[in-house]
Amino acid sequence: METSAPKVLIVDDEPENVKVLEAMVTPLGVESYTASGGSHALEMAATVSPDVILLDILMPGIDGIEVCRRLKRNRSTRNIPVIFVTALTDVQNHAAAVEAGGIGFITKPIQHILLVASIRSAIRMKHLSDEVDELMRQRSSVTHMFVHDMNNLLNVSFGHAQLMLFDDSLPQSLREDVAAIEKASRDMKEMTSNLLEVEKLDSGTMRISLEAINLREMAEQRANLLGSQTVEQDVQIKVTKLAEDVFVQADSNLLSRVLDNLIQNVIKFCPDKGLIEMGISQSENMAEIRVSDEGPLIPKELHKRVFEKSGQIEVRQATGRKGVGLGLIFCKLALDAMGGIVWVESPIPGRQDGAQFVARLPAAPTVQR
Repeated sequence: METSAPKVLIVDDEPENVKVLEAMVTPLGVESYTASGGSHALEMAATVSPDVILLDILMPGIDGIEVCRRLKRNRSTRNIPVIFVTALTDVQNHAAAVEAGGIGFITKPIQHILLVASIRSAIRMKHLSDEVDELMRQRSSVTHMFVHDMNNLLNVSFGHAQLMLFDDSLPQSLREDVAAIEKASRDMKEMTSNLLEVEKLDSGTMRISLEAINLREMAEQRANLLGSQTVEQDVQIKVTKLAEDVFVQADSNLLSRVLDNLIQNVIKFCPDKGLIEMGISQSENMAEIRVSDEGPLIPKELHKRVFEKSGQIEVRQATGRKGVGLGLIFCKLALDAMGGIVWVESPIPGRQDGAQFVARLPAAPTVQR
């Protein structure tokens, strides 16, 4: 199967510099593209999807360092290797280029042998990155298929368990077992739903529709619904009442799932007859919701790890908080996608126990009531 020639994007505001670089890269059998400034470079990178970018630093408008930062923040361009080609030789600019995400720093006058070696290395790096992305895409596809089928089976067991519980003639000795099956099926359905949505958020394939949502109203609805499922645990969920409604700019489905996961997470670690507190506040252009439990402390060094896939085993071993898992990972990805953030405070400020999870979202423009 024929493979297309690697693509090289040359970015420089000086036409003569562009000609020199084009003459050097053409013998490598690559397709060369050019951009005369920062904004043009960002447009070309998104359109052409080059295998490597040769980027000048000193340009009018958006300079090369900022162009690199923006490329690395964009999901579609973040894996493109960037080699800086510049007349600047000072360590400060070199360090800034590396910190922005550049993999090479070539100073003018350009040494041909170094440029060629850097481009070849960058192209190999990009091809390897593309292969890893394709493997991850295939894995995600298989995972999605497996979880979808598993979810269908769980719907059957969950539905039958609910039907049996509605039957007044069901003996008490069996009712407790069926209730356990219903709860386990519900928990597993929640896990499979989280897994599917984490995959979609992680891959950027989830459609998100932002709108003005009444945070106080939604929080009370989710707290009442989930609180009704904690009869045996006898946990009280207290939502601080506000004088005014607080509106956030968010996706309704995602925000509902975020609230559910935060509340369910603290329910797991709240002792019987314990109290779960939810507070909502707004300042400037952001709104916050805080959900706290009276469970085990989370060490400060693990406060970020609870929201990372790779940190789950470490968190469980250190805190005994089993079952933290996908719910908090989903919350972080969902809030990131909506322009928000989430973090944990443990112990709860002003106390010596528990953990408080805080989600912050952009406040919606003024809503007519």
